[in-house]
Amino acid sequence: MESYKLNLAAKTLTVSKAFEKAVNKGYGPEYDLCMKFQRDIPGLTIIHMTHKTPTRYTTKTGERYACNQFKNLTYTNMERFISGLPNSTAYLEAYKNIRSYTSMVHTSPYKAVRLWFVAQFPNYRKDPLFYLYNDIPVITNIIPYIEQADREAATAKERAAARLRAREIKEQEAQTENELAS
Repeated sequence: MESYKLNLAAKTLTVSKAFEKAVNKGYGPEYDLCMKFQRDIPGLTIIHMTHKTPTRYTTKTGERYACNQFKNLTYTNMERFISGLPNSTAYLEAYKNIRSYTSMVHTSPYKAVRLWFVAQFPNYRKDPLFYLYNDIPVITNIIPYIEQADREAATAKERAAARLRAREIKEQEAQTENELAS
């Protein structure tokens, strides 16, 4: 049976889309239940369920946002933001430097470029006008961001390898059990 919630005090029946679809067939247990509720509770109001409230995004530093603040942070959007700044030539030079260097070293350089961008412009989403009126020194040392991206990629690879090993062990155990059972 599909989901519904009955509130007798408010005389409301909250139904899901699937429950409504089943009732609209005109037969079946959902239809019978809905008709029974309408007969037994005069003035019953049927309400449709809405989606759940989206969860909040929490950064590594503990700040909470309605969504990931760096969602849609593409190379194009980074370049567009940098080109609108008063000291855009120095920022663009550093940006292109890290982007070209990481593309030679890595197959996926985005992580290192994003780490540099976030370190260079921490108020990118909160207060973008801050960079129009304040002269921030350009971060030219790109090595820490490349190393951090390497470390994060390595830990991701280690986690994937550990999951693969665990899966192989489970398969071996299941195969051993099957051999013992037969």
